[in-house]
Parts: sequence; structure tokens; C-alpha cells
Amino acid sequence: MIIDTHAHIGRGERLNDTYQVDQSVDLVLEQMAKAGVHKTCIMPVAYQDYEFAIEEIREAVAAHPDKLIGYARVNLNDEERAFAQLRRAFEEYDFRGLKIHTGLGDGFPTRRLMEMLSEYQRPLLVHTNADVAYIDGVCHMARTYPKVPVILGHGGGFATYYPGFMKLCALEAKNIPNLYLDTAFVLLHQWIAMAVEICGPEKVLYGTDAPGMHPAIPLKQIELCHFSESEQALILGENARKLLGV
Repeated sequence: MIIDTHAHIGRGERLNDTYQVDQSVDLVLEQMAKAGVHKTCIMPVAYQDYEFAIEEIREAVAAHPDKLIGYARVNLNDEERAFAQLRRAFEEYDFRGLKIHTGLGDGFPTRRLMEMLSEYQRPLLVHTNADVAYIDGVCHMARTYPKVPVILGHGGGFATYYPGFMKLCALEAKNIPNLYLDTAFVLLHQWIAMAVEICGPEKVLYGTDAPGMHPAIPLKQIELCHFSESEQALILGENARKLLGV
């Protein structure tokens, strides 16, 4: 089974950022079918408040429960509202994880958030930039809260042209049991192979950032790495099945 662990849908509010608006569930489903992806984790695009966005995800998953897996997103600048939204998403809607994008205004995960995620033992997917201090903070957070699977989106550095950040994150993932990398928007397939060589195939997850990135592209990158059948199975779906409980 192929599980895409990183995709977005939503109308969005930031009209100057076309990646953050009008990402439809129909387009995600169309791309899944063309690429041969069986299930996709969908999460909101950026909003100031995620009340409506969480409902968008709930409706999409309810309409396509065999194909879509819900992820929440919250704005930590209003923690009480964020925690209420997150509890509802986990307890009533059975969302399987949380996405936080510090750079788009969600805030950095707090102790209260990590304690809640430890309670539910649901994964936290964080956007990553090529910033050593930020990576250091996320890795410290993962060490401090070992019950929370922490997924470094984009392999450790979104849109970076240098492999050093992915190498750094792979080294951290090798030594931190609950730290993982995903393949969304990783520039070169060689970097995915490098990460797997460093931290092992059980610490890397197939992710795409669909529909902005067509899911067939990271699939082709993984194919070009010439992993063994068992390694590829872990990366494409088995690791995600274990983390998400699906």
C-alpha cells in the first residue's frame, strides 16, 4: 500500500500566495489515481483560524474514507482555541495527526501542545526550513517528548539547494527514535538515498505536498534510488501505517 503522508486542501485566505488557496480535494484524488497512491493524509492550507479548515478536512475524509486520512492544523497563538479544535479533531473526527507551519503563522509547538500529543500519541508534522537553530529546536522537542512521532517535512529543508540540511536531519533521526523525515519537495533523488543510508528506511516517509507537487514525482525519485523491495515498502507505506494506526 502506498500512503502519501503530506498533502493539503482548502480554499485558504492568503490570496497573494497561490499555493495556499484553492487546493481542491478533487485534484488530490485525481493525482492519487494517476500516480497509483492508495491513501493520502490531507491537512489544511494556511488560515488565521482553522475552525473552517478542520471542517473542510472532516467533510473530505467523510466523503472518501477509503482514500483520505485527516490531519488537523491549529494556530498556537490562541492556545485555548487551538487545543479545543485539536481535541475535537482527534476525539470526534478521528484525525490521525497534526501539521504545524511556524513560518506561516501557526507558532512553534509549546510544552502544552506536546503534552497533549503525548496523551494521544499522534504524529506531529512540522514544516522545515534550512535553518540550523530551528532544526535544533525541533530535535530537542522530539527528544523531550518521546511518545510523539515528529516528522520533519521536506527532509529537513524546504526548497533548499544544499544537501547538508537533509544530512543533518537524517543524522538526528538516526539517533532520536521518534524523529522521521518525509520526501515532500526534496530537490534530488540522491538526497533521499543519502538519508536512507544514514538513518535507515524505517525513518523515511513518502510525502509529496500534493497537489502542489504531483505525487508521481516523489514516487519516481524513490524508484530511482533503487531501494530493495523491503526498503521501498517501508518508505512508501509501512512506516506510515505503523505511525498512523491505519
